[in-house]
Amino acid sequence: MLNHPLYKQLSGYQIILGSKSPRRQEILRNNLGIDNFTIVESNFAEDLVIDDPLEYVTATSHHKAKAILNQNKFDEPTIVITCDTIVSCNNHILEKPMTKEKQQEFFQIYKQYKEVQVISAVTIFKIDKDGKASEYADQCTSTLSFNDHEGADDLVNAYIDSEEGLDVAGGFRFQEFGSLLFNSLQGDYFNVVGLPVSITFELLSRAVLV
Repeated sequence: MLNHPLYKQLSGYQIILGSKSPRRQEILRNNLGIDNFTIVESNFAEDLVIDDPLEYVTATSHHKAKAILNQNKFDEPTIVITCDTIVSCNNHILEKPMTKEKQQEFFQIYKQYKEVQVISAVTIFKIDKDGKASEYADQCTSTLSFNDHEGADDLVNAYIDSEEGLDVAGGFRFQEFGSLLFNSLQGDYFNVVGLPVSITFELLSRAVLV
């Protein structure tokens, strides 16, 4: 763990990660140096009807955190961390494709517009010993450039056949074979994987270093 004032302050809090994602857990542990946390999955349905990608992801992350606050009683100072990540292309939100046919549609959109945005919203609630909750939130956008080189169609078809990206937003796992589909990344790599490191650290600092 880094010798930084943040970690000394965090030792006085119960830390809850509102996600069952193995990648978010790994990032929190390996890249943010927080290994003493509890997983509490939010029961929020994630069914908001919002067309704007940034508004959608921000509202979803907020409601995930609020659901955890509403469904639990906290008897000690607590930090609740939630995150929502979506993939957007041409200002459209692309959810989990679930079928190979829908996944192929996604890749045709990427081929047409080239730039793919991965947008994450992080929400942190700090609950003091008296039960008062304070909210801290921010967003992060990373941009991927679709790799439309000669032979790209064969690569896309092979990726779809692998079924790797069927159950994830946007239809690809960038941290695995999905990285072959893109030739550049601008922004936070960890945002694409599932939890932006820099803004999470900043939000935690804002919450407890007061």
